Amino acid sequence: MRIGVLGGRLQGIEATYLCRKAGYESVLIDKDAQAPALTLANETYILDVTKEVNYAKKVLKKVDAVLPANENKKALTRSEKLCMELSIPFMQDNGAFWTTSDKLKSEKFLLDLNIPTPKPWPDCEFPVIVKPSNKSGSETVFRANTTWQLQKALKRIRGVDEKIIIQEFIDGSALSLEVIAKKGEVKPLQITGLEFDDTYGCKKVYAPIQISADLQKKFNEIGVKIAKGLRLNGLTDVQAICREGIPIVNEINARLPSQTPTVVYHSSGVNMISLLTELFLENELPNIRIQPKHAVIYQHIKVIDGELRVQGEHIMEEAEGLQITKDFCGASEAITNMTADKKTRNLVATLIVKAKNLDEAKKKMENVIQRIMDEYELETYNNLAPNKEGN
Repeated sequence: MRIGVLGGRLQGIEATYLCRKAGYESVLIDKDAQAPALTLANETYILDVTKEVNYAKKVLKKVDAVLPANENKKALTRSEKLCMELSIPFMQDNGAFWTTSDKLKSEKFLLDLNIPTPKPWPDCEFPVIVKPSNKSGSETVFRANTTWQLQKALKRIRGVDEKIIIQEFIDGSALSLEVIAKKGEVKPLQITGLEFDDTYGCKKVYAPIQISADLQKKFNEIGVKIAKGLRLNGLTDVQAICREGIPIVNEINARLPSQTPTVVYHSSGVNMISLLTELFLENELPNIRIQPKHAVIYQHIKVIDGELRVQGEHIMEEAEGLQITKDFCGASEAITNMTADKKTRNLVATLIVKAKNLDEAKKKMENVIQRIMDEYELETYNNLAPNKEGN
C-alpha cells in the first residue's frame, strides 16, 4: 500500500509515522524542502500541488490513496480535484473541514447542536482565552486576565487574522477524542489527556486517561453528535476541558490531527491511518474495539543552552534530520535528531514511553529525562507550564 501524504509538517510527521507502523509506504509531497517529515517518508517530492499540477498528477498516479496533512485550503481544494480526476481516494472530508477550520463557524455549529462550549466574551468574566479564528493548535493563543492584556492580545492577533475568538478560560483536565464516521454511522476512538506549555502548545499526551464511566460516556456521545451534525465521512478530533464532570468543547478539527493518533496507536493498537484506508478504499467503516493494552506518555523536548526544555509540538516544526529511534535513552521510541552530532543545532525529540500503568510510565519518563540530561551534560530541566499571569 502506497499512501500519498500531502504536507510535511506536524500532520506529516504523524502521517508518515503511522504509515510506517501500518506497513504502508509513504510518498510525501511538500513545497518546502526543509519540511521536518521528509526524512521519515519512504519517498519524497518537493512540489507545489497548486502550481505544478502536471507534476503532481504524475506522482499521485503511483499511489493507492491520498492523505492530506496540511490545512492550506487552496492546496486541499486542488488536491481533492486531482484525486477525483485520477480516481484516487482522497481521505478527508473537506466539507466538514471547512466548517471546523473556522473557529467562529465551528462555535456556531456547536451552539446549534446544544453542545457545551466556553462562554463567549463579554458574557463571561476574566480570565479569557484569545485566539485567531482560522489558525489551529496554539498558534497566537493568549490568556488575558485584565482589559489591558485583552487589548494587547487583540492587537497581536490582528496581525495574522481579523477574525478573533474570545472565550472564558476554563481550568480543568484537557481531553481529546477522535471519531471516525461513514454516512451517519459513527465510532468514537480512545480518549487521551493533554498537557500544555507556557504558550498553550500541547507538550504532552497520555493514555489511558482516568475518568469516570459517566464522563467517558458523555464525551463519546458528544463526539458522535458532532460527527453526525457534520455529516462526516472521515475523521474528526474533538478537544474539551472537563468542568464538574462535563466536557466543555473548545475545539474541533475534521482532519488527521497530530500527536493523539500515535498515543492511541501505542495504547490500544488502533492505527487511524489503517482505519482511513479501510474506510476510503474498501468503503467500510472498520470494526473497532478500543481496549487499552498499555499506558503511554508522549512528550516533546528540546535541548538548548545547557537546558532540557519540555515544550509544545511547535518545536518539531523546524527540526532537521528526524528519525524514528527505538530504545532512545530508555524511551520505548523517539522521533528525534538527537542521535546525530551532539553539537547539532536545534536538537529535539518526541519521547514515547510505554508501561503497564501511568504511574510506571511517569517513572520511566523521569528516568529517560535524567539519562538524557546526563548523556548530554545538561544543567537545567525546565518543564514549561501555562502562564497564569496572562500574556
